[in-house]
Amino acid sequence: MILLFMVYNNAVDEEMVEIVKENAGGYTKFIGVQGEGSHEPQLGTHIWPGINNCLMVAVERTGMKEIVDSVDRLCQKFPDVGVRIFSTQLKQIR
Repeated sequence: MILLFMVYNNAVDEEMVEIVKENAGGYTKFIGVQGEGSHEPQLGTHIWPGINNCLMVAVERTGMKEIVDSVDRLCQKFPDVGVRIFSTQLKQIR
């Protein structure tokens, strides 16, 4: 299994959750996440008002490919919205 950690602008929250629900058994969502990266800072302040959300998703490799492909299509539709996906091997111990 693979663990995906998906960081994205709150503006596409509904779309991201729908993509994950279609391709994985479940998710854990973190809302109101602040940070800085290659796009404008997302700090939830008057100067930098944007905010991010994160999804943590355990998925098989086939589901990962479907998620990444769907997110790529979403990013083409909304090119100015920041989305990042990180992955690591996952081993369930309980």
